Amino acid sequence: MKAKNPMSDLTFQKIEQSIEDRKKLHLQFLDNVKTYKPFLEVEAKAFGDGALARKTKELMALSISIVTKCEPCMEWHLDQALQAGATDEEIYETIDVAIEMGGGQAGAYARFVLKALAYFKDKRK
Repeated sequence: MKAKNPMSDLTFQKIEQSIEDRKKLHLQFLDNVKTYKPFLEVEAKAFGDGALARKTKELMALSISIVTKCEPCMEWHLDQALQAGATDEEIYETIDVAIEMGGGQAGAYARFVLKALAYFKDKRK
């Protein structure tokens, strides 16, 4: 039996498209959306190290993203948390918190996070 190519997975394609769209449309947003640049400034201040480390803040944002059912946010904050050194165990505990706060729907949406985790691990090989 031939092993399935993970990059052919529809979720992986969705993640690739989200990343591509974000990169491609970033300048268009900067040039045309008045609230975008101030939002990026707030984001930089909110996620900078302070009493809480950036990794902790990204894990918090990941949990919120799951509860609010925002897949592009899940993908972004998972990647940022991984870049900040988050472990698989920390990701799973973040999902636990999201499920406690968001119930069954959060559990269903957290499946996307597990696929995104596999995607980022595959990309970093």
